[in-house]
Amino acid sequence: MIAERPYIIYTLPQSKMTHALIGGKIEKVWDKVQHFLINCTTAIIDNPSSIYLTGFSAAEDHGEFPELADKLLQRTKDLFGAGQTSPIGSLWPQNIPTMQTKTTWDLKSNDLPKAIKYLIDIQPQPKYNLGPVELIISYDFKLVDPVTKVELPNQQFTSSVLLWLTRSNCVAPSLCFPFVEPNQQFWNYLNSIEFFFPFKFDNKFLKLVRSNKKGTSNMFSKI
Repeated sequence: MIAERPYIIYTLPQSKMTHALIGGKIEKVWDKVQHFLINCTTAIIDNPSSIYLTGFSAAEDHGEFPELADKLLQRTKDLFGAGQTSPIGSLWPQNIPTMQTKTTWDLKSNDLPKAIKYLIDIQPQPKYNLGPVELIISYDFKLVDPVTKVELPNQQFTSSVLLWLTRSNCVAPSLCFPFVEPNQQFWNYLNSIEFFFPFKFDNKFLKLVRSNKKGTSNMFSKI
């Protein structure tokens, strides 16, 4: 979407895609995520934009042993139903052909506590290239002042986080700050919320977004 007024965005490049979530164990990671969402956003914890559970079989053709993955898949099916199973064409990001399958459960908001508890209970998961079980949660929201909890004015676009809770927890953030330039007001706000971030925030991923003169596309410049 074309920016009607300049704003500052925080997103990661395709070469990186995600940040590691801080905390280690699922319960600590989830606590930090909730702390950020409650204090800095309009998100409702119990009502994510989407929630998916995915289970992977072992890549036997690449030396992985199937027993533990099969056991976890069956345990997941016992709790959440059969799910939808499909083959995986290649092992991302190496693009290596594989005979693996993945099973996906499209969960509802009221399944979230049950899914979080399940991820906590099956720790530590075996070290396979994919999964073997991961919970994918997304939230869309507007940013707020962490002290007053008042929504920041002039937010043209919704911010979001896409979370992967699994053996290696990570997040893809897209944060849209409604500041027309990186002035002192912007840095003051950033300093006020940086404590709450559940990942290591890096200023080098901040960009100023403005439309071109014709208003037909956006231009991005580093801050």
